[in-house]
Amino acid sequence: MPGLTRRRVGILAGASILLPRYAHAAEITWKFTSSQAAVHPSTVRYMEAAERVKQKSGGRMEITVFHSGQLGTDLDTFTQVRIGGVHMMVLSNLLTATSAPLGSLPSIPFALKTYDAIWRAMDGKLGQLLRADLEKAGYMTTDKILDSGFHMITSGTKPINTVADMQGFKLRAPPSPLIVSTWRAMGAAPTPMNFSELYTALQTGVVEGQEGPIVFIKSNRLFEVQKYLSLTSHVWDGWYTLINPKAFGKLPKDLQDLVMDSFNQAGIDERKDVAGLIEQTKTFLTEKGMTISTPPDLAPFQQKLKDAGFYKEWKDKLGADAWARLEDIAGALV
Repeated sequence: MPGLTRRRVGILAGASILLPRYAHAAEITWKFTSSQAAVHPSTVRYMEAAERVKQKSGGRMEITVFHSGQLGTDLDTFTQVRIGGVHMMVLSNLLTATSAPLGSLPSIPFALKTYDAIWRAMDGKLGQLLRADLEKAGYMTTDKILDSGFHMITSGTKPINTVADMQGFKLRAPPSPLIVSTWRAMGAAPTPMNFSELYTALQTGVVEGQEGPIVFIKSNRLFEVQKYLSLTSHVWDGWYTLINPKAFGKLPKDLQDLVMDSFNQAGIDERKDVAGLIEQTKTFLTEKGMTISTPPDLAPFQQKLKDAGFYKEWKDKLGADAWARLEDIAGALV
């Protein structure tokens, strides 16, 4: 073993200065999972929240954020959070609806059309109803749902500007009953697919296009395999911060408050981030070679759904009382 020369002593002394403030192991370690990329605003804010918990707990609790689907697909990890294999995750209300069906309500196509309406709904009585539905399914969540954004359509073959353009169009849909039902009623050919398979499916032509928020298109580099962007804003979806209730119940009260406060703040901050990124992202995508269409007339799209009996079907599925809470803000849909 080499002797401790003056130079090596200096190096070791310098290294000791750089040791973390809390070098001892945390008393409580949690895993947080997300399918979103490291650069997505949600991931950035969740990492900040995890660091806030570590610092304010004096190192007693440490939450590691695994991004980019490192721990598995969304639906796999959704189950893991319920049974306690993973402590926390972020998941779209479109996918939480596979276990808590009322989660589909805020994403009914062309219902919540503005952010004023969205936050009145999700921070108000509708949001309370949806969180209660998640609790029945075995999940806790924070009060502040994040903003995933309004969904747009991208295509590698043609711009989508009219209902006629949608006929037979092969697009990836998230494994959400609502979204798959929407596109079938529209006359398209949706393929339910986990996010982890999307880029390759677009690259190889398994599907022609996909639908999702603008920031999602950028952060996951879909501009590399898609040519056209249509500003359809057909549905909005948000992301719940889900927590295993048993793990949360074992935390001391001060750490419960710290986790909730920190991750609620992440939700508030992420909403502002996304709002500020929309126009910047359009510019970025144009510079990367995407052709962005003028927003189409959406009335024919909504009429197509009405004529197909889509709204009546989903009112019957979700129940008249829950549907009434949506229409209190969105107006009559059926």
